[in-house]
Amino acid sequence: MGDITLLMLMLVPISAYADLNSCTNIVNLDKKNYCMASYSGSAAFCDKIKSYEYRMTCTRMVIDTQRKSAYQVDKPPAK
Repeated sequence: MGDITLLMLMLVPISAYADLNSCTNIVNLDKKNYCMASYSGSAAFCDKIKSYEYRMTCTRMVIDTQRKSAYQVDKPPAK
């Protein structure tokens, strides 16, 4: 794996899309499914990605998002 590929894989989770409508306009199916997964929080879109590295990055992103929302501690109400 080249240095460029490794760098790209590290920067993929940082990339954000404007809104869900922008996902539907993306021509590259791998990028489109990554965008949809980032909004839905569902690994079902990650499973549609053909590139193994990109799919694993997507799955890790979704799992991380689900863990953050599942284990988030509610703050007690202010007195």
